[in-house]
Parts: sequence; structure tokens; C-alpha cells
Amino acid sequence: MIGGIGAAAIVLVLVALVALAVASFFTNLLTAMLVSLGIPVALLLHALVGTLYAAFAIATLAIFVALIQTITDTLRLMREAKRTTRRRSQARARQRAARPDSDRSRIAA
Repeated sequence: MIGGIGAAAIVLVLVALVALAVASFFTNLLTAMLVSLGIPVALLLHALVGTLYAAFAIATLAIFVALIQTITDTLRLMREAKRTTRRRSQARARQRAARPDSDRSRIAA
């Protein structure tokens, strides 16, 4: 049984390497790699657990990946918004410092 697990692991690594090589020819590397890996994984799941459970597992994984991608994109947008706000406030402070206080000098005189 251990030889079977080792052989399966080697085949899985080889399939991953081939999928990565095939995906490198496309412009969207991530999508091409997921499709290249998804087809053998779907066939393997279908053979192991059946059509219904395989479809459920693939749908669950797709929802999980979409959720993680949404969270990371939201965090990236929040970081960019904070960075822009900080830059604007620093630019305003520099403009205020560079501007002469002509109103103050008139009042003081």
C-alpha cells in the first residue's frame, strides 16, 4: 500500500509540473494552471467518491478560493486608500508650510 501512495504522490507532482508548464503559454497563468489541474483532479474525485460528492467538493473549493480572493482584494484596496489619504494630508501640510502667512502679518501690524 505504501508503494501505491508514493506512486500517487509522484504522479500528482508530475501532473502539477505539466500543468504549470502548459499554463506558462497562456496570458493568465493562474486560470490556465487551475484549469489544467482541475480536470485531472475532477476525474480523480469522480472515480473515488462519485459525481455528486466530486461536484460538491469542487464547488466548495471554488467558493473558498473566491472568498479568499475577495478578502485579499478588499484589504489591498483599503491599504491603497489609506496610502492615498496619507499622501494627500502630507501634501496639504507642505502647501500650508510653504504658503506665506500674509493674513497674520497684516493683523499683527
